[in-house]
Amino acid sequence: MSASRARVGHEPKTGLYYELLGPQTAAGPPLLLIHGGGATGACWRATPDGRLGWADQLADRGHRLWVTDWPGTGRSGNRDGLEIDYAAVVEGYRTLLRETIAEPVVVVCHSMGGAVAWQLVEHESDLVAGVLSVAGAYPANVAPRSQVVSDDGAVAVVDFADTGVRMTVDRRVMNLYGDGYVYQQGIATSTRFPLDRVDAMRAGFVGLPPRMLLQRLGVEPGMPTIDSGAGFAGTPIRLLASAEDPAHTRAIEERTLGLLRGWGAEAELIWLPDLGIEGNGHFMMFEQNSDELLEVVATQLTAVGAVAR
Repeated sequence: MSASRARVGHEPKTGLYYELLGPQTAAGPPLLLIHGGGATGACWRATPDGRLGWADQLADRGHRLWVTDWPGTGRSGNRDGLEIDYAAVVEGYRTLLRETIAEPVVVVCHSMGGAVAWQLVEHESDLVAGVLSVAGAYPANVAPRSQVVSDDGAVAVVDFADTGVRMTVDRRVMNLYGDGYVYQQGIATSTRFPLDRVDAMRAGFVGLPPRMLLQRLGVEPGMPTIDSGAGFAGTPIRLLASAEDPAHTRAIEERTLGLLRGWGAEAELIWLPDLGIEGNGHFMMFEQNSDELLEVVATQLTAVGAVAR
């Protein structure tokens, strides 16, 4: 029998799926990649136009990576997605980090995964060497309440406070993103997203737990807050954001930056236009200049403590 260990698996308590990339003997902390809502870990591995994604390229550069799917979504198993909320996802990542990875990591998060990453810093600070947030959600300490247009107990129609985009959330099913989110918030005014590949991007979307989505929108309680900032003290954090992302304007990111610094984090905002890079939206890893952006990502990973072999 082969003595080689599998490079995919499931965290047994929460069903969280993971796969391992890169040389497992590499120096420095591994990367823990946390996707956003409606996605899976596959979002880090390929672009909609078929090019190699950030995760595989970082592995080729010598990084170790843990690529994951939230509990109850994607390839993760043995959970009812309708019961999944932010607390369940945070539990999955805390358990994975503490009992399976069992060494310090640099967390790389996108979109709704940001609120999960801040929980890891708060509660598992000894196992978080640094954080790179790629348009990651802020902690609920500052979350505004969205406007509920209608809610009959089954279906809620909500105007998201940060962007004004109208979303319909059906509590009875796992929710797929509608055209409003895809075109007005996800792509929005990006000049870098290949519009002929929208269907390819959407083919990779999976159902989003309705409870978690309503928490993110501020309609239901439960989006994670930071109760103690002690774990942030001295933690290197970079917030990577772009000008054509309406949910991550400079004002929103600077507000998050102020929170992180107030808790003692060594946090910086990496605003792409300041680097002369214009036109990017929310799905930076999917856009036509994703290889150019990877160079920015690689530099910021070094800044927060991720050192490849």
